Amino acid sequence: MKRKKYTLQEKRKIIIEFLKKNPKTTYKDIRLKTKLHPERIFTSLKEAFKEAKIKPPRNFDIKTKKEKKIIIINYIKKNPKVGGHTIKKDTKINFQTIFKNTKEAFEASGVQYPREIDNRIKEEKRKQIIEIMRKNPLLSIAEIISQTKTQPYSLFKNINEIYKKAGIKKIKGHKKWKLKKKQEIIKFIKENPLSTQREINQNCKTHVQDLFNKGIFEAYNNAKIEFPFERLKLYGIGIKNIRDRAKIFEKEIAIKLSGYGKVNRLVKTKRGFADIILERKNKKVVIEIKDYQNKDISMSQIKQLNRYLEDCRCTLGFLICHKKPKKDKFLINKNKIFILEKEELKKIPKLIDGTVG
Repeated sequence: MKRKKYTLQEKRKIIIEFLKKNPKTTYKDIRLKTKLHPERIFTSLKEAFKEAKIKPPRNFDIKTKKEKKIIIINYIKKNPKVGGHTIKKDTKINFQTIFKNTKEAFEASGVQYPREIDNRIKEEKRKQIIEIMRKNPLLSIAEIISQTKTQPYSLFKNINEIYKKAGIKKIKGHKKWKLKKKQEIIKFIKENPLSTQREINQNCKTHVQDLFNKGIFEAYNNAKIEFPFERLKLYGIGIKNIRDRAKIFEKEIAIKLSGYGKVNRLVKTKRGFADIILERKNKKVVIEIKDYQNKDISMSQIKQLNRYLEDCRCTLGFLICHKKPKKDKFLINKNKIFILEKEELKKIPKLIDGTVG
């Protein structure tokens, strides 16, 4: 099939119509879509846009170096934070043929080069981070971000570099945690000078006796608060009352258990004294009684009972208390331990008869 031949006027009309429909077109697009050579039909592409009565998407006028320089300077003055890529894009001028670099173009415009501002801000942020780290070497990255509103890793390689720049020795994870907990305890004591060890441990979620060599006394000393020894006198009276109450509770439990078998109280073992050893149908179980009113049963009590089981060569143990924890059953090797509330004592004979072989 022969290709249709167009007259010069028809070709001009095709390109003009194409430009009207595609005002932001390029020379390449005109060639591809119309299969025509604009430069053979018009004196220039600028003439084609003019004939189509459309403003060309780029400047076809050849400007002198001086004119280009003025355009760039005026553009920078109006847009003082602009980058080199945007200058080229918006002015359609490769300013690097006029200026050595972007910085020189800004200097010619009388505008401070934005990268210098950025570098100055970065340096200020670096100094700020170094300063707060010197004041408090225990800060974590999250705490630095919170205080400075800056991501340290955009300014430093890692936390080691921050320590190095601050001129201080790096404090590693566990040691840092321990020191921060000590600070937290000291602060709490200052705010609550009559605090008990239990109150400190609960509020600071730690164990003061594990963090300070001399326990609560050293913590008070570090806080520069005089330890309230008067409270110890009251505490001693309180301890006596607690002991008396515990004895009564143990006696009550022992009397109830005597209905299920032979009760042996305060039985000496290799590693302490078991509260009760209950004998039933030629089977022995170890029973510990805890009269805790405001204290939870912990793993240390479970382990203590397990030691008594090992010493007595028993495989079943019970821990009796006022309020049991969510987890009330434990299996340690072959030993089974049940935590029961005082109202659940009737479960003991059933567990002995059905569990221990």
